[in-house]
Amino acid sequence: AVPVVDFAKYGPVEISPLSRVRKISGPRLQAAWLNIPHVTQQDDADITALEEKRKTLKDKAAAAGVKLTPLAFFVRAAVLALKEFPDFNSSLPADGTGLVHKKYWHIGFAAATPQGLVVPVIRDADQKDLFGIARDLGTLSEKARNGKLTAAEMQGGSFTISNGGVYGSLMSSPILNPPQSGILGMHKIQDRPVVVGGQIVI
Repeated sequence: AVPVVDFAKYGPVEISPLSRVRKISGPRLQAAWLNIPHVTQQDDADITALEEKRKTLKDKAAAAGVKLTPLAFFVRAAVLALKEFPDFNSSLPADGTGLVHKKYWHIGFAAATPQGLVVPVIRDADQKDLFGIARDLGTLSEKARNGKLTAAEMQGGSFTISNGGVYGSLMSSPILNPPQSGILGMHKIQDRPVVVGGQIVI
């Protein structure tokens, strides 16, 4: 149980009511953390080539009316990885007797909004090119910020991507989004000195 503390006894306080989203997501995140085993694997990835490719496509994307962010590439990469490792695109059924392998790739992405954390879902991400994914990311992100997402737009995800990099975070242990089997946490993109061919390069 949470202890009852009179915080005003120690100094001025201000009470802000929780948004509906926070009232719902808090208990769900706590239940997921308590009831599902979490294992975190952390790796660095050299995305120099990806960033160069993104820059070459930036003008073409803008002409098509989309903002091409690294997240669009990560969604595409997640789909390819999930096809290679289908257990991460599965869920346990209620009776726990097997795995439900989903033959669809609906990718959720965690979006922090003034109302709280929401997870919009890009449907059939496997059937979309980078620009299509980027367009969905932009549309769903804007709806999330404005509190206009429908329940249907946050349901049916088979895998989720969390992007802590927007906060400058280098690593974390994201909480699974039940009943999904995995979540990908992406983090800060930055130049680093690394050894390539025996030489230190950026």
